[in-house]
Amino acid sequence: MKMKLIYSILLAGATVLTAVAEDFSSCFVPGERAKYKVSWMKIPLAWSETSVDSVTEEGRKLIRIRMVSKSYKAYAHIYKVDNITEVILDPKTALPIRLDIQNDEDGRRKSQLTVFHHDKKFAIFRDRISKDIKIVPIKSDTREILSFLYSARKQDFKQLAAKTHTLFVGDKLYTLDLKIRKEGKKIKLPDYGKVASTEIEPVAEFDGLFLRKGKIFFWVSEQDRRMVTCIKAKVSVGKITVLLQKVLGPGDDSWIKKKK
Repeated sequence: MKMKLIYSILLAGATVLTAVAEDFSSCFVPGERAKYKVSWMKIPLAWSETSVDSVTEEGRKLIRIRMVSKSYKAYAHIYKVDNITEVILDPKTALPIRLDIQNDEDGRRKSQLTVFHHDKKFAIFRDRISKDIKIVPIKSDTREILSFLYSARKQDFKQLAAKTHTLFVGDKLYTLDLKIRKEGKKIKLPDYGKVASTEIEPVAEFDGLFLRKGKIFFWVSEQDRRMVTCIKAKVSVGKITVLLQKVLGPGDDSWIKKKK
């Protein structure tokens, strides 16, 4: 069962869609937390939380995005998951500096560390389990999934869909296209009522967030911060639904005001 899809698509967890700008700092809200519930065939299989924090390394003020996904204890016998993905990035450029992945999905472990050198146009990929180390050529503006998604908060949907994007996934570069399918769809959320969202279909060669084998669609809010409100995927063993539950942290937009 392609359950790894569940945890990959949550990389969309807190937001989606990018801005072509010199300074991306406004895309990141330190202290922000986005919580999601993952259901398989209407069974609440897992939860996921994506967080944004400020960190300082060697005198540089950076942003850390961290996504944690875990199966509920009651359903761990169906599929046990304990995943952590963390990226450190420069808030002005939204370019990743370091990507750390620690996954354990039903006994299948993944432990990878990638360090990006955009000025030299290469990344060093290290697999901690196999001990493999690779030097991967990249472009000066190459992003991985999380940095791409957060940097996308400010761009118009149609402008974003008009471009072909290149992302670093695993130890390779892949192209990504986005199709706008429908605008103004009302997605009902537990604490926010019906939220106007745009339906987007990702098309890419890599498995995971933008699944190639199967159909996946996600909805992004049209107001304030562009949060991923819902994700639906059709796979060989049924349907997977990811639904936004809460947005916590600082801010004065509707996500925070409706929680007060």
